[in-house]
Amino acid sequence: MNRLKRVLNEAGAISAPGIHDALTARIAEQAGHRALYLGGNAMALGLGKGQPFVTLTETAELVRRVRAVSDLALLVDAGAGFGELPHLDIAVREIEQAGADGLHIDDQPYPKLAGYHRGRGRVVETGAMAARLRTAAAARRNPDTVIVARTDALRVTGSIAETAERCRACVAAGADAGMVLDLGPENASAVRAAIGDVSLLWIGGVHPPVPTRQELAEAGFAMACYPFNGIAALNAVLTDLWSELAQTGVTGQEADVLARGRAAIAPLSGLERAWEIEDSNAQI
Repeated sequence: MNRLKRVLNEAGAISAPGIHDALTARIAEQAGHRALYLGGNAMALGLGKGQPFVTLTETAELVRRVRAVSDLALLVDAGAGFGELPHLDIAVREIEQAGADGLHIDDQPYPKLAGYHRGRGRVVETGAMAARLRTAAAARRNPDTVIVARTDALRVTGSIAETAERCRACVAAGADAGMVLDLGPENASAVRAAIGDVSLLWIGGVHPPVPTRQELAEAGFAMACYPFNGIAALNAVLTDLWSELAQTGVTGQEADVLARGRAAIAPLSGLERAWEIEDSNAQI
């Protein structure tokens, strides 16, 4: 049983912080988390571009870099599969081989529209999404690699019934779990109940209010993924820091912030191990 499947089988909603590179993976791991979420939007922003333009090659490389520094359970955003079904077959194999414990396939059209991030969502027909899930499930080399079906149906249709029906169809086609976009405290339990006996992951945190992890656990969600919070925090902190420097000529950072940063360098970078090697061989 792989790492992601193991934590999904535990009681409660496991938190999976959104990361976009090796450094943010190490920070999340040191904070005490046991799972990580490598989302498409975060990956794209880390590369200085929009989510619709992330490639399979870039995704697989980021997975490799994260896996090189962390052994935590890793769920990866495979978008709409990077093309038609043969492209999806290759994408699953490459992302899995790079070190992902699981990946999610969404039901947006491919190529993803640039207008998606201003609310112009669309979904493919349920039959087309089911074909994606059958292809993804057959492509994986390790049967324990978790295949998640992510749907935007609630955002596009506003119908809990249609969303639930789509999730069940995806699981019947080979998905191990479902993921529904845009679930707030007001509808998370209703969607969970409508879908029935299907493992379900929550994704959100972009727009408050956000369900607590306890609320999600009580509603029966296996995992909670937070794709945007880390990027939002990074943007806010660095914008304030560098704006102050540009305007005043000083950074204005508190001494304790710099001290925390200096103290974090060794554990985040792996220098502690290098120091141990140096010290153990100093007298040879």
